[in-house]
Amino acid sequence: MKIINLSFCLLLFASPLTESASFQSLPAMQDAVQNFVQSSLDPAGQYQLSAAQIDPRLQLPNCTENLQIFSQSGNVKPGRNTIGISCPGAENWTIYSTVAVKSFEAVLVLAKQLNRNDRIGPEHFTIETRDASMLQPGYLTDPNDIIDKQATRFIPVGSVLYRSHYSEPTLVKRGERVSIQSGKPGLLITSTGVAMTDGIRGQRISVKNVTSQRVIQATVVNLGLVNVYLQ
Repeated sequence: MKIINLSFCLLLFASPLTESASFQSLPAMQDAVQNFVQSSLDPAGQYQLSAAQIDPRLQLPNCTENLQIFSQSGNVKPGRNTIGISCPGAENWTIYSTVAVKSFEAVLVLAKQLNRNDRIGPEHFTIETRDASMLQPGYLTDPNDIIDKQATRFIPVGSVLYRSHYSEPTLVKRGERVSIQSGKPGLLITSTGVAMTDGIRGQRISVKNVTSQRVIQATVVNLGLVNVYLQ
């Protein structure tokens, strides 16, 4: 298969009659590319496609077979895509076009300023439709991902929210008194301890039992609460 060099295809002196009979229809190629791109995208999504970019001066031998359309990268995605158009017939030519795909999604956008370590609530964000092809990976679409989490840094109003903007909240702080639950489910004993380090939900931290002065490993369960389950 040969790839057509566009500079050799610009036959500037061809007559309209000859062009109509002998050369591939550019609108037909554009339609084929548009149909290919649309069929390659998630039908549940919201998209805006640019017209396939094909030099209007281009004159290719008329293809007697069905055109073969393909993505150079292997798949169509939001952003700029290079799309191949190939004639598998006797003329056997291939050219490339570009199509820009805008993908619109409902994303979380900050409505109220956040400072480092602030607890995030529903009042901090709103939902807006944005062109996802212009966003970095990791943007948030589900409010449940961020509610009751802790901001990792200062975030100004109007920012699209990303996974890097939050972490699990610190439920236990170093030096604070905590309740230690120990035993088995249904038979728990509660004692008082002092956290030796900060801890988030599910994290194992060192805790000193106030009564015995022993340092034990316990799992953070909730605000000021850790447990030690016995086997």
